[in-house]
Amino acid sequence: MESSLKDIEALMEKRASIIDSRLNALAYAIEPMLLSEVVRYALSLKGKRIRTTVLTLSCEAAGGDMERAMAPAMAVEMLHNTSLVLDDIIDKSDIRRGKATINNRWGNEMALIACDVMLSLAIREITRSDLGLTKQMIDCVADSMLRLAEGEALELEKKKFTIDDYYKIADKKTASLFSASAESGALVGNADQKYVKALQQYGRSLGLAFQARDDILDFTGTEQIGKTAFLDLKMNRPTLVMILAADDGFSREDMLGMGRDRLLGELEPYIEKAGSISREKAEEAKRYLDVIPESLARDRLEILCEYVVSRKK
Repeated sequence: MESSLKDIEALMEKRASIIDSRLNALAYAIEPMLLSEVVRYALSLKGKRIRTTVLTLSCEAAGGDMERAMAPAMAVEMLHNTSLVLDDIIDKSDIRRGKATINNRWGNEMALIACDVMLSLAIREITRSDLGLTKQMIDCVADSMLRLAEGEALELEKKKFTIDDYYKIADKKTASLFSASAESGALVGNADQKYVKALQQYGRSLGLAFQARDDILDFTGTEQIGKTAFLDLKMNRPTLVMILAADDGFSREDMLGMGRDRLLGELEPYIEKAGSISREKAEEAKRYLDVIPESLARDRLEILCEYVVSRKK
């Protein structure tokens, strides 16, 4: 399995390089030069491009090829980066992935304009693509963006969160774009409706597994992922670890009053339980692949589940 995980990482890096070069070319055509620089910077704050890997592999699993998946993959990446910039504005974050955030470097005004640009480019890439699926793709993208906004609003509205609140927000903020990525890939791969539905559900479950793992990394991997230690705890974001601990009587104030080592010791049972939930969601995602015909792409989608729950950053 270790070899397989290394293979999937190599695949993600290779595909990310292709997508990045095309995104960069789009950003260079923007005026004025300062705005072009800001958008290119936003797109440089990339992670592993997991969502675009889900999209391209879903396309291939449905019988399509990577080139057909390029336009929606670029759109998904721009939507994801838009959501990150908006998160940073809301959180007043100074650092993302070890680099200064756009709002820190250029201010909120330019950050918001960059979001407008990335959303516009995402829509334009879909409408200009010659896939014959413009309506379906725009509908998929619009639904995902609406759900992301709803998730942000729910998170801002509440002060205390239940486990049901957590899943509702995680479904909207994170799983929705994973689901849209898999669905978009299936659509451009000309999949039958039952395969589109299966891959859509695969993406949703994978997104929930990803979010649960991300919640764990807020406590255990902060230095590796280049963000402020315990940011989610400090911002009162509804993470799985915090909610599981709160259900046992740990208040957020108690957690904020502890030193790092003591806090990690106290939270260890809840971190382990969150890990179990992440793995359960990953296994659920795998089961949705049972109806997909066997292929290398389907195998890679399965391995991606293992990658998501074992990643260190």
